[in-house]
Amino acid sequence: MPGPDERGVNRNSPRLLFKLCAYVAIWIVALLLTSPGLWPLAHMFPLGLVAVMDRHLANDGGWGVLIGCYAVYLVHGVFYFRSKTTTRMIVLYGILVVLLIANVAGCREMIHAH
Repeated sequence: MPGPDERGVNRNSPRLLFKLCAYVAIWIVALLLTSPGLWPLAHMFPLGLVAVMDRHLANDGGWGVLIGCYAVYLVHGVFYFRSKTTTRMIVLYGILVVLLIANVAGCREMIHAH
């Protein structure tokens, strides 16, 4: 099993370009599945995560809720991009997929409720 080379770089670690492409691709898919007609509101997309649990809070929670939703994805992104092993990257990618599925479901619920 190859370990770190002379520069200390693990040859089994996923490449940054691959991580970035996979990350961007799943976000694009999630945004497209939500509702293409609502592009002006794309900055509010993370609120779907809260809407799964409490639609009222997602609609009326204010800046704190929106910033909290962004923080969840920001913290996840830090862990995802700092992951050194393929296994850890795949697990974190799976968590992102689950979060985005919940987010899309919450957004669709908010859209259909109005």
